Amino acid sequence: MGLFLFFLGIFNDLGYHVNAIKEISFKPHGQLGYADVVFFCDIIYNPIVYPFYWIVGRGTLTGNFSIMYVPEGYYPGEFGGPIWGIKPEERYDSYINYMISWGTLPNLILLLSITLIIEIIGERGAYWILLFGIFGFSLWKLTGVIIGLSVGCVIALWLFKISPNNFLRRAWQSLFE
Repeated sequence: MGLFLFFLGIFNDLGYHVNAIKEISFKPHGQLGYADVVFFCDIIYNPIVYPFYWIVGRGTLTGNFSIMYVPEGYYPGEFGGPIWGIKPEERYDSYINYMISWGTLPNLILLLSITLIIEIIGERGAYWILLFGIFGFSLWKLTGVIIGLSVGCVIALWLFKISPNNFLRRAWQSLFE
């Protein structure tokens, strides 16, 4: 489930919202095989599938960012130069991929820890809370996360209420035995 949550994070509107992106400068270095790029990005990450970004205080990023952009390919021939992409809009996906991948490993570790805790408790109904929060984010950003988590909690509590003794007994046993 942790890998599934990680996978959902790479999709626009499920894992992140890009409010604005614009290339400010693009300086190619054909001989060196890269370009210096400065771009403006306003992005907000889903706190459920990107918990690491929110823990370090980078849940919403707005500002100018600079990266070294590697070309998409090279022209054929001995002296073929790099292929950069004709328009800046063609390079925006690469910029967004850079923005969502800077904390990949710590984020994946946190997602696996969250799912491990849910598995130790033994109530997989708690995944409803996460899934409703993710889909709430896709509809209304951070307000949707709160609404989705609330709806997910109601559903999870309803599932826990069906067998409250089993849930409490299993939680107690998993923590203290």
